[in-house]
Amino acid sequence: MTTVLFVHGTGVREPGYSGSLERIREGLAAVRPDVTVAPCHWGGSAGSALRADGLSVPGYGTGRAAPGEEDPEAGDVEFWGLLYVDPLLELRLLAPESGARAELAPGAAPAGEALTAAALALARDEVLRGLLDAAGIGGEFAAAVAAVVTSPDGRDFLRSPAAPGEPDALARAFVAEAVRRTAAREPAAPALDGTARDAAVARIAALLPGDAAGSHRGPVTRRVGRLVLGLASAQAVRRRSALTDAAHPAAGDVLLYLARGEAIREAVAAAVRAARPPVVVLAHSLGGIASLDLLVLRELPEVRLLVTVGSQAPFLYELGALPSLEYGAPLPAHVPPWINVYDRRDLLSYVGAGLFPGRVRDVAVDGRQPFPMAHSAYWGNPELYRLLAAELP
Repeated sequence: MTTVLFVHGTGVREPGYSGSLERIREGLAAVRPDVTVAPCHWGGSAGSALRADGLSVPGYGTGRAAPGEEDPEAGDVEFWGLLYVDPLLELRLLAPESGARAELAPGAAPAGEALTAAALALARDEVLRGLLDAAGIGGEFAAAVAAVVTSPDGRDFLRSPAAPGEPDALARAFVAEAVRRTAAREPAAPALDGTARDAAVARIAALLPGDAAGSHRGPVTRRVGRLVLGLASAQAVRRRSALTDAAHPAAGDVLLYLARGEAIREAVAAAVRAARPPVVVLAHSLGGIASLDLLVLRELPEVRLLVTVGSQAPFLYELGALPSLEYGAPLPAHVPPWINVYDRRDLLSYVGAGLFPGRVRDVAVDGRQPFPMAHSAYWGNPELYRLLAAELP
């Protein structure tokens, strides 16, 4: 009687593993009632864990900051997060939202003309140039200023009654736009910390005409408060413990395997030895990587077929990162026939036939689920069980 050994993927723990195992048993029972499905739950014994109860995570258990720490500047930090995405946001909020613009008297200068002229002259200030160059955004600053003052939102702000009292807001828009442009141009984000950024803003505001004493930034900040609170980084700080608990098994298993994967491979090998042959290894995601590595490194004649599902093994091989086999080296002759099941909607599934000609057969299925649900939809897909029914010894 054939034994199908189910090897799970990254981050799987109980009771999730047992639920998937039962689903596979039900699916195979409908098409091949003669086979036995055996478990290989390596996550409980060989998977990653916070072995020091989270001592490496700041504030673990409190979910907020490190013990004794508060973050009074969180709102300001997250407000800048919004400005980096939309440098004109603050200017739009400060300018009148509706209503016709007042007609200018013949020969009268627009209200923001002095601000615009001063803004376009900012790049000539040596102190400011030094601050911007040290922060890595000097190369884009002049273009950023021109973009802001000529944009529809910038022009609306400069014509508004708020403009003379908000030189800081204009300064923030210039810096945020320069950061955005630099990040889009450079392969790495600019090395601009908050202190350097604020020094540049202060210098710009000092060079612009106007009176920051009348600033309405407080009300503006409150108006975007809901957006600020919804930003991912703010939520991540407040919920770091919960996010760590949710994320570390999946990410940790991958890192642990690539650094020291022998324990996971040995768990699979022990399950193979305990199973009644012939054995078919049905392995998902990281389980497929570990199973292929095991079969490359060891000759296990009881394994008659390897079926990887949603696996990254071909991708790691192409990167030169598959632990058992350098890129360009062929699969050893003792590796059993290999079927690789993938779903084009599963962005964590890869194909291997082009990398191992004649040694792996790629089979596409469609779970009709978006990613990331597509990565776990295989076990509910009748296509998979019809494939297995035809291929199992």
